[in-house]
Amino acid sequence: MQRLFRALAIGCTAVVTLSAAACGGSVDDQNNGGSGGGQGGGGAITVATARGPVALAKPATRVVSLEWVHTEELLALGVTPVGNADGKTYGEWVTAPGAALPAGVADVGTRQEPSLEKIRALSPDLIVVDEERSKNSYDQLKAIAPVVSFTYTDKPQLRHLKTTFTELAKAVGKEQRAAEVFARIDTTATAVRARLTKAGKAGSEYALAMGFSLNGTPTIRLLGDDALAAQVLNLAGLKNGWKGKPDAWGMTTVGVEGLTKVPASATFLYTANPKDDPFTGELKDNAVWKDLGFVKGGRVTPIDPGTWYFGGPLSAVHLLEEAAKAFKS
Repeated sequence: MQRLFRALAIGCTAVVTLSAAACGGSVDDQNNGGSGGGQGGGGAITVATARGPVALAKPATRVVSLEWVHTEELLALGVTPVGNADGKTYGEWVTAPGAALPAGVADVGTRQEPSLEKIRALSPDLIVVDEERSKNSYDQLKAIAPVVSFTYTDKPQLRHLKTTFTELAKAVGKEQRAAEVFARIDTTATAVRARLTKAGKAGSEYALAMGFSLNGTPTIRLLGDDALAAQVLNLAGLKNGWKGKPDAWGMTTVGVEGLTKVPASATFLYTANPKDDPFTGELKDNAVWKDLGFVKGGRVTPIDPGTWYFGGPLSAVHLLEEAAKAFKS
């Protein structure tokens, strides 16, 4: 079951993307056009979303989050959501400092199929969703409370994350806090770069992966430079050695043979559930795996399994810290 969930959790996010242009203009474009509103002063607000501007009479205080990245973002802003989807598994996948979900937050079902009844019972004044996942429930959710919908995969992902994070912060009256939180990514990257330099690891080459089993087969997703996680690591001067063809999320899914395209000189950083780690399990005695240059060189390093590659600013900072530890800096 754990393996099945892992595959579903990743697969559901990996296969989907939606052109924001098809939904009323990208959030970035709306901002460039001058849309905006409240600055945390409690007045009327206009939030740029994947479906166009959403007007709020005042900053929201009772927020239901139906996507992990937005749950993490709300917590980073000092706002505890009244409801969250997939709460138990959120705690397994998102373990960045500051991202823990406090007790008492209502579980409102899954991200794919949230419980409208449970959400309605919470009397939210805002619901935040992923645009793709909410396609079938958006109108029903909108009948309960204003909905702000965001995409994740617009390029470049790191810049787009800043835009959507700022818009969400606007919706809850926390724009100044958002700027402070997001700045920690650059601050941490600068510090990690200095640590790498001091350790003689500046500019080191890496490959960033997640491993899991799918139908009993070891499956690896490698993060290319289009992915937010790689863009975060690159801020610290690290060099991504994976150049495979990416999907909309910036990932490439491969089997063990695909790893032969990872440079032998790279350090292989990965996340995997300890109960389903193909690199210490199914692949441990695999001839192809054992013959990989980075394996023979002893440069295979697991990082915290709760390092969420598709998270917000807290996860980005956590990834940088995990990478620094992996390079012993």
